[in-house]
Amino acid sequence: MIARPDTPVTAKRSRSGFMWPVSSHRGHLGVCPMRLNALSSGIEAPTVCFSGVIHSIFHQACNVSLESDVLLTLVSSEKGNLSQGIRLGTPPKFTFLNQLRVGQPIACRGGILRISASELSVDLRTASLWHIDLKGLRVDLHQRNTARAWAVAWLELEKHRRGNGISAMIAAIPVPRQNSVTSPGIKTLVEMAGQTIPALIDATRNLQVDGAITAIRPLIGLGPGLTPSGDDFIVGYLAGLWSTAGNDSSRLRFMSSLGAWLSRAAAGTNTISCTYIKSAVNGNVSEPIATLAQRFGQAKSLDSVREATRTALQVGNTSGTDGVQGLLLGCIAWAAPSLTYFSNK
Repeated sequence: MIARPDTPVTAKRSRSGFMWPVSSHRGHLGVCPMRLNALSSGIEAPTVCFSGVIHSIFHQACNVSLESDVLLTLVSSEKGNLSQGIRLGTPPKFTFLNQLRVGQPIACRGGILRISASELSVDLRTASLWHIDLKGLRVDLHQRNTARAWAVAWLELEKHRRGNGISAMIAAIPVPRQNSVTSPGIKTLVEMAGQTIPALIDATRNLQVDGAITAIRPLIGLGPGLTPSGDDFIVGYLAGLWSTAGNDSSRLRFMSSLGAWLSRAAAGTNTISCTYIKSAVNGNVSEPIATLAQRFGQAKSLDSVREATRTALQVGNTSGTDGVQGLLLGCIAWAAPSLTYFSNK
């Protein structure tokens, strides 16, 4: 049910383009009209003409299930960009929970997004395109500066691991006696991570598609989180592979074959994770992960790498650490196995 204010309100436009509420006494209760401007849109997000229904709502994000069976995400200005998302210029303390409800029809015509039975609307014509082309990064970890940047990110990951995601479980595997795990679900995650991730990296390095599929299959939908830890790892891993594939035809064929299988297999997880995996198959991931990958190729400042790593690690409860873990391991799949000696330099 839509939250309604106790005092009738109208709206007043601020300098930034928001429709701000002001008190009114017209004798009826209502919700103030609020027109938001879109700040940016991801490369996969529609902005002109589409329809759908509200799929799920959170404080700073709202997912819309489109008629094309694609999931579109609206996010507040505090959140990073998404390839399938639209970032809105929202006022302080804005929350989607007070504006929308699951199941509400939405429609965009002429660049204006409107929601049925809601006073909230969005002008998508103001959005600038956001995209970081992972395929064009050509990160080369055989270059010393790039390897140092990777090592800095790895050390940040080691310092900031949190939660019970795959990243934390991998850290626990070498010393199980000191990191006892009692939950049956977490034990399963430890076992899966310990068995599949080394096999996945090995199959990737040797361009063995069937081996990679066998290794990655158990990770789909595995673990805790709104987006399961296994899915977050997969998204990060694909980002790492795209960032380092370059123009190598054998690597690109591997990515095409693995991606085709993953696009089908992603149906085995929830709708949100499925969307993220399919986007990653096409080389599109969220801004925090994409920015970190970009920093590896622009490793002029290690401080900027640290900052980008910390930003990516803060996403969700386990999503950030699992995604960064996947990115870092994906980046070294086609690099020399001895690369990690840089982490101690």
